[in-house]
Formats: sequence, structure tokens, C-alpha cells
Amino acid sequence: MRLPRAAREVILALGAAWLVLFLFSRFGDVPALRGLETASLDLRFRLRGPIEPGPAVTVVLVDDASLKAYGRWPFSRHLIARAVRRLHDMGAKVVGFDLLFAEPESGDSDADLADAISGFGPVLLPLAFAFVGPSSDGPDYLSDSAYGRFGKSGRAVHFPLEPAAVLPPIETLGRAARGLGNVNIAYDRDGAVRYDRPALPFSGDFYPSLAVRAAAEFLGVPWGEVSLTLGQGVGFGDRFIPTDQAMRLPINFRGPPGTMPTLSFAHLVEGKVPPALIKDRVVLIGASFTGNSDSFASPYSVAPMPGTEILASVVDMILQRDFLSEEDPPAWHARWAGAVLALAALAAAISAFGSFRTTLLAGGVLLALLLAGLQMAFERGLWLPAVQPIAALLAAILSLLLHRYWTVDRDGRRVRSAFRRYMAPEMVDVLARHPDRLTLGGETRRMTMMFCDIRGFTAISEQFRADPQGLTRLINRFLSPMTEVIMARRGTIDKYMGDCIMAFWNAPLDDPDHARNACRAALDMQAALARLNAELGHEGLMPIAIGIGLNTGECVVGNMGSDLRFDYSVLGDAVNLASRLEGQSKTYGAAVVIGPETRDAVADWACLELDLIAVKGKTEAVRVYALLGDDEAAGSPAFAEYAFRHRQMLEHYRRRDWAAARAALASCRALDNHSAVLCDLYDQRIAVFEAEAPPQDWDGVYRATSK
Repeated sequence: MRLPRAAREVILALGAAWLVLFLFSRFGDVPALRGLETASLDLRFRLRGPIEPGPAVTVVLVDDASLKAYGRWPFSRHLIARAVRRLHDMGAKVVGFDLLFAEPESGDSDADLADAISGFGPVLLPLAFAFVGPSSDGPDYLSDSAYGRFGKSGRAVHFPLEPAAVLPPIETLGRAARGLGNVNIAYDRDGAVRYDRPALPFSGDFYPSLAVRAAAEFLGVPWGEVSLTLGQGVGFGDRFIPTDQAMRLPINFRGPPGTMPTLSFAHLVEGKVPPALIKDRVVLIGASFTGNSDSFASPYSVAPMPGTEILASVVDMILQRDFLSEEDPPAWHARWAGAVLALAALAAAISAFGSFRTTLLAGGVLLALLLAGLQMAFERGLWLPAVQPIAALLAAILSLLLHRYWTVDRDGRRVRSAFRRYMAPEMVDVLARHPDRLTLGGETRRMTMMFCDIRGFTAISEQFRADPQGLTRLINRFLSPMTEVIMARRGTIDKYMGDCIMAFWNAPLDDPDHARNACRAALDMQAALARLNAELGHEGLMPIAIGIGLNTGECVVGNMGSDLRFDYSVLGDAVNLASRLEGQSKTYGAAVVIGPETRDAVADWACLELDLIAVKGKTEAVRVYALLGDDEAAGSPAFAEYAFRHRQMLEHYRRRDWAAARAALASCRALDNHSAVLCDLYDQRIAVFEAEAPPQDWDGVYRATSK
């Protein structure tokens, strides 16, 4: 059983989206796809823009100006001690070093720095873990900085890398410090820094990051009260720092380099910094100068960001509870996969009841909604995958578009190709959108047919005996406006036969007023011809005269021809009569001759009965009429007088009252709008019958001997 179109398109869209989701679930962690995902994250940062940092963190950097002021790097620890004492005097709340003090220094400088650290109190020093190389244990005092409390976790923890060794500060400084924290950089696959490590396992313990230690110290939470929940995060006081299962914390960057308040180390030592940027703040001291490698790419700028500023961003993020949570795959599949499939189904439903353009527009809108949803989630602290849902929805939309193009719209394209030269563009558009209205192979319809031919074409051709191309141009000048008029009146051009036009109404699209539209087209064609003749007169060319035949009746319309070549055309007795009526227009001197059913459709128009005639090839007689104008013309006194006199003439003629018929004919001739050809025709017939009376069974029918 064939499924409805809407159901087929929904199944197609859902299948394409599900296939992409499945492939991502199996291969989504390959470097290329991960690179696209992280690139989308960087774009979301830039779309969001910088965030104003809080008032709690300041960065102090050993910069090029500091090197110029104090000589080569590393500086003497006496100078570092001066900086610590200066911070103490200015009221700094916490000092954190992003500088490793892994080697002792000669003299008493280590003791001087240890004394400055002890005298300050809340000073934190860094640890650096090594993930390759031989394993080794750290010094005894190291374990004092490990997590001592653990929360109950319902999730498994997975560390992709575990440290093999540690590079701590020298023991003198390590024991003097309030605590230690790791400053290891968590690189993503594209080499960018996107995570802090709130916990790293080493030698049976778990060690915090320097950012976690600094935040807890600033909030006055004793280290023993800080709790680690493996696979979930870190809690202290009234806040919880969420992490992924690898204990990584995505960094919610505050902005491009320089967003965090940053001071020069030299200016600090010299007392040239604003006290407001030191008092009651976490002050993080690091290095960033030409040739220093502690700088990394950021989402906002190609310019590298000092590692200490990244550390400061993490501290500020924790203090403001402004976390960026990365949704884990299980939750993603449960929530967002359903949302993407719902969008795919919606796109399919729209496609089933719309056009190709509607499907394309709807797909663009749905993609925009998806992107907007991802951005809104990001600005509310949720980092959702972007590449996977976008790829799945794109696959659904593309499958629908291809399906429409190759299957659904194929008939529409065929219709456009077949009818664009024969129908008005708006009618072709309707037919292309609804090809089911076109019955291929033939159907019976009541239609109105038109034949239009140039009178005296032989004489016209003689003007162009030496210029055949000129004759072709003339014919084209004639056919173009006639075609435009027919199409404008909802007609369909069947074919051109030299200087003849064949057209019809009420196919392939329904036209309840087909007879009136055809008659209106015939009158408009005469007006268009008058304009063309005015142009030809200025060019010294003969004017063109035309004859038009219109008839309404049952016909068969559809694709006619052979297996190799066919056209959309019309056949039937009513078609033949229309052709014969066009031929008789010359006989009666009428520009437009119409059949009886066409006359009935425009009974209120200016029509004149011409004759009761059996055209060549037919034995049955029909009444034929001349179409002289529309309903406005029918209401004119001149037409009313002429029609009355003409009816009198026909009545006397058919009663064999030749004298009365001749008198009525004379009255017709006396009127300005009479047809000399028509009057001459009946004058000749009356003369023949006066000389030789018609047989007793004469019924007034004229039997045509020519087409």
C-alpha cells in the first residue's frame, strides 16, 4: 500500500536525521568533528561578547617593562618578596603565584620569600604535574594540599591522563604557603585551552587546581571543608563547581586578552598601581613577556592570552557562579536528539504541504531556530553540541529538498517546460504547483477553441519576395501581441501554423468563464492589431487583416502524439467547427465568427446572427454569429438599430419574402455600421432565388463548399 505523501516525507526526514545522529554517536569524537565543535564554541563566545569581570580578581604580570626595570629573568626572590610585602601592605586578600619555584636560589633569598609568604598568610603556590616520563612520589608536605573530604558520587570518574610525577615548589616555600594548586593546562584536540582541572589524581590523592584553592581562600572556606565529588565537581560553602566525568571544568572566558584587570609587576613593586585594584582582591602573579611561552589562544582573538589571565578568568567564574556546563553525551542523546527529530518531522510536514521554495525557507528558519536555541543555552551557561544537531537537521532538510526536486517537483518541472511558451506565467505557476490538475493522456472537457488567421497573406508575402527574413520578422511582430492577449485572457496556445494561431480555454486549468474570456481575447486581439497596423503604416507596409473563429463544445484534451514526440493538444468535432468558422469569417466579412454555444455564453454582448450554415465536411447546420463588441457595445442605439434591421432581413429571407428581405437589406445598408460584404452576400442570394425559387423543402440552410 502506498503511503500518503506527508507520511513518506516524515519518514524520509526522520531517517536522514537519525542516521546522522547514529554516525555521530559512533564516530563523533574524531579530531575533524571535534575541531568543528570547538570552532562552533569559539563562535558562540564571539557572538555573546565579553563579560564584565567581577571586582575580586587582579592580574599582575612580569612584562617587558618589568624586565627592562629589573634585568634578566627569573627575578631575584628578594624582589618577589618585596612584591608580596607590598601586596600585604595594600590589603590584598589572597595572593596566588602562577610562577614555579622548583629550584632553590643561592643566598638567603628563599628564606626572605618564605618569610614574606608566612607573614602575609593566604599565599598560594603552584604545582606542575608531568604526564610522561618516569613515575615518582612528591614530598611529604604535598599531601596537606590534597582534598581531604569526599562527597558521594553516582557517576564514574574517568581521567584520560594521570600524572606520573610532580614538580612542586621547594620545600622552604611549599611549607610556608597556605596551600598548593595545580596549574596544568588542559588542552583540547585543536591545541587550545578550554578547561581547568579542579582535581587531578596523584600518588593516591587528588589535588585541586590553583583556581579552586584561590576561590575557597577568598571566600574564607577552610581547606578541610572543601569536598570533592568524583565525576561531578567540587563543593565548598554554599556553592558547587560542576565538572564533567574527567573532572574538567570548561572555562567561561570573560573576554579577549586584557579583559581582566592587569597590572605590571614593576609598577606594583614601585607602588604605582591603584590601591582599589589590590585591596580585598585575589591577586594572581604570573609572567607574560616577549619570548615567554605561557600564553595561549583564546576564543576571542588570535592574539595569545597570558596563562595567568586564563587562571584569573576561572577564579572569577567560580566566584560569580558563572559556570559553563558541557552537557554529557547520555543526557544529550536523551534531550536534544528528540528535539532535532521533532524539527526534522516539522520540516517534513511543511514540505508535504508546500513548494520547493517553501521547504527551503522553512528549513532555513528551523536551522536558525536551532542555532538561536544553542546560542541562548550557551549564554545561560550550557554548552550543547552544535555540529551534531545541525548536521542531522541539515541532512533531513537536504533529503526533503532532493526528494522534492527529483520526485515531487518532477511533474511540475515538466509542466513548466511544456506550458511556459503557451500559457500565462501565473497560470503555469499554478499548474506546476498542482500538476495533479493536469490529466495526462487525455480527458473530456467542455472548452472554447480559437483559430486566428491572416487574411490576404499571399499579397503580404509578395512585399517580401526579396527579403524572406523580413517576412519572418513581420509574422513574429504579429504573433507576439496576439499571443500576449490570449495568455492574458487565460488562454492556452496550442500551436502556430505559419500565420495561423490555434488556442483553447478551460484546459489544463479550470476556467468557468472560458467562453467569455475567449470572446474578450478576440476583441482585444483586434485592438492590438489596430496598434500594429498603425506602426506598419508608418513603415510603408500593408496593413494586416485577420479572421477569428470561436466555438464552444465537448473536446478531448491531453498529450497527443507518438511515443517519441507528443504535445498537449485538443481534438474533437467542436475544434473542427471552430476552424471552419474562422474560414467563413472572410465569406461573411466578419472579423470574429462564433458558434451557437459561444453565443449563448455572451448573450448580452453585441452579436449578430450571420446564417444557418452547414460547413464543409458537416451535414448538420448550425447558427453562426458575428461578435461585434461586448455588453457595452450591445447597449448602444446604433447597434440596436442595426441588429433589428438585420433580424428583419433574415426573417423575410427565410420566409421566402424576397421583396421584404431586399427592403430590410436596403435599410441595413443605410446604416453607418453595416457590413458591405454581408449585405452583398445576401443581396446576391436574394437575386438568385428571385430568378429561380428554391425547392419546396428548402430550410434556409447555406451549405458551404469551401473551408
